[in-house]
Amino acid sequence: MPLFRRPDPDAAQRAEAGIAAIQAGGIPPAATERLSALAKEGGRFFTSDLTTAEFLLVRQAGFRPITQVMGSCFYSVGWQYMPMGSSWGYSGAGTVELEVQSEAWNEARRLALGRLSQEAKLAGADAVLGVEITRGHYDWAKGLIEFVAVGTAVVSESYDLGDEVFLSSLSGQQFASLVRSGFMPVGITAGSTVAYVVGGFQTMQALSGYGSRWQNQELTELTRGIYAARQFAMRRVEQQARALDASGIVGVQIDQGQQAREIDQQGYKRLDLIVTMHVIGTAIAPIDEPDETPATYIALALNEESR
Repeated sequence: MPLFRRPDPDAAQRAEAGIAAIQAGGIPPAATERLSALAKEGGRFFTSDLTTAEFLLVRQAGFRPITQVMGSCFYSVGWQYMPMGSSWGYSGAGTVELEVQSEAWNEARRLALGRLSQEAKLAGADAVLGVEITRGHYDWAKGLIEFVAVGTAVVSESYDLGDEVFLSSLSGQQFASLVRSGFMPVGITAGSTVAYVVGGFQTMQALSGYGSRWQNQELTELTRGIYAARQFAMRRVEQQARALDASGIVGVQIDQGQQAREIDQQGYKRLDLIVTMHVIGTAIAPIDEPDETPATYIALALNEESR
């Protein structure tokens, strides 16, 4: 075996083609070729991140796994103005969405899920089940965020699902139970918001040591800000579900974090919050002709301690 290989004259061209595809919101040509070849094989071999129990239940529900699929996106967040003017905290508007940061999270997720759907469609799938979405931001690159979505592409052997691939964040067991009960996922709905919550006069007074510092009390301005941030994110999720003609959303997960900001305002300390909230769920709709067979689950403990 040679110790050195000759340079590949086509490597630079392939790299440029891959970058161009990603810039257009697509996937690299190598992934396209692999998935297209897999579709031509006709499902003789598959890979899946479903557990054994999930696999069997999904097959009983009329779906056959094809392959694991993935969508990824690294995204750079642009400059964001922070509303810290002197009028803030004393006006009625105590919460504002930081649109640049919110848009970055939502666009990065959209690109990752879009690439996941592209891979599934190239493989000849009807749906992607058990979609797991992870996100991150890193100390080594300020302003950089990432989304990675992974799931199992499947083909329906019992239902005509049309030309579009639907995504579901439900587990295999949840999906099978849903289908047997007369409902089908129609897509993942997700929304993120980054909101700036201004601590007004009541919060400033409570934290400054004047008047009521030593009393138990709710910081109502900050509480109201959390509710406002949730409303921003949920509005996006509900709009997506309605666009899919869904009848509801199941498996909703809400993840939030806060970053405190101490602001010096005319000699007084004001506590503001930056609230980041992510919401995700699976939109569902009724099946025209549901399978009336009830789903049955049997759990067997096989370890020695359970005997």
